[in-house]
This record gives sequence, C-alpha cells and structure tokens, in this order.
Amino acid sequence: MRRISNLTRAAVGIASLALAATACGGTSSESKSGDEGAKDDKGLAIAYDIGGKGDQSFNDAAYAGLERAQKEYGYKTADIEPTEGETDADKEQRLASLAKQGYNPVIGVGFAYGPAMKAVAEKYPKTTFGIVDSVVEGKNVASLVFAEHEASYLAGVAAAKATESKVVGFVGGVDVPLIHKFEAGFEQGVKDTDPKVEVLSQYLTQTAEEGGFSSPDKGRAAAEGQIEKKADVVYQAAGLSGQGVIEAAAKAKVWAIGVDSDQYGQE
Repeated sequence: MRRISNLTRAAVGIASLALAATACGGTSSESKSGDEGAKDDKGLAIAYDIGGKGDQSFNDAAYAGLERAQKEYGYKTADIEPTEGETDADKEQRLASLAKQGYNPVIGVGFAYGPAMKAVAEKYPKTTFGIVDSVVEGKNVASLVFAEHEASYLAGVAAAKATESKVVGFVGGVDVPLIHKFEAGFEQGVKDTDPKVEVLSQYLTQTAEEGGFSSPDKGRAAAEGQIEKKADVVYQAAGLSGQGVIEAAAKAKVWAIGVDSDQYGQE
C-alpha cells in the first residue's frame, strides 16, 4: 500500500493580491492611462517559476490562485511558462511584456524573479507587481513571503512520530537560503520531538539552472539513496523534482511529506 502524508504551507495568495493593488501603488483601471505603451487593462497575469505548471506543487498552487481569482473575483487572467535555461534578462522581458500589454497585477512566481522584478517595476510605476518568496523594495511591488520554517517544523514533528527506523530524510531542490529554511524547520521539529532520530539531508543542485527544481529523476535518486540508508519518512522541498521523491517513497512503501500543494494523489 502506498503511504503518502501531506503537509502544506500556505498556498500563494494570488487572489488576495488583487485586493491589495491600491495599497501597492496602482489599480487595474490606472494602468489604462499610466505606463507608456500600456493598453486597456487585461486583468491578472502570473509568470511561473522553474518547472512550470504541472509540478503538482509550487507552481500549481499559484495556478489554483489564478483560477480562484477568475471564478470568485471575475478577473481576466493570463499565465506564462518559463523557458529552459533562461536568464534574468528573459524574465525581465517576460514581465515587461505582460505589463506593457496592460495586465495588472503581474506576479512573478518564485525568488528567481527578484532582479527582473525590481527593474521592471521601476519602468512601470502604474502597474502593481507581486513576487513570491522574495522581497523586492518598491511602492508598486507586493512581496509575498511565508514562514516556511514553521510549517516545516510541524513536518519534522510528524516525521519523528511516524518513523520506525529512527531515520528520516530531507530533500531540497537547490542549495539556497529559501530552502535552508525548510530544512532548518524540519530538523528542529524532529530534534524537539525525538532527539534520537537521525535526519539525512541532501540538496539536488547548487543552482536552479542545474535543474534542482525541475528534475524528478534527481529527486527520485536522492530519495532512493536516503531510503537505502533506512529513512522511512522523506520530506521534500524541491518543486517538480519532488515528484521523483514521492515516487521513490511510494515504491518503497515509506512515508513522503509533500509541500506547497496537496500531493496526496501522487504516486
């Protein structure tokens, strides 16, 4: 029997960002007469992070918010996928294109949009922007950040209580400060619940460009390695790569803890 547990942090607040537009320095109607080159307001747009839509995790949480904004608030919406191996200049061009077309607000899903967001927000002061998992200073930018370590602490508590082997695993997509918060919270939760439980930690890549958030095969290999070392609970914060972690856990009939979205249905 497949054994998969789920623990999610707050889903991306796409719909709520629309309500905060005025406080951030612009509204949808203002975009019609604001930035040079802007056309009539086209509604809300989001640009996905590495891995794109279909990761059943981070990006799909953003898409769920987009759908909710459309259904509950009547927003016109658009979403756009990243390209493989793209640069900050590519991200900047994508955000600028959305703003120029008249989309308002425009949200970049993921900390990788930080440099591009700062540059584009300055060029389009009448457009409201949002960025997930990063802080960008600007009167027209909403920084949507979360307490990842707190939810991860609870994941650690759950793992420590569920393990029978006294070994649990953590798989991070990319070795960056954001994912360190997931790891730190998880380890602390395990330690406070049962100090005798060992935590095995592994990062898939040093940079996002190497595929740490977009390679299920890398996630699968990492989880298999931890399971071979007796881990019977594995927690992943790895975007699309997390699918491989869950697949490995399902095959070995051990626990997997999902992230960002309800991943119970994966196998």
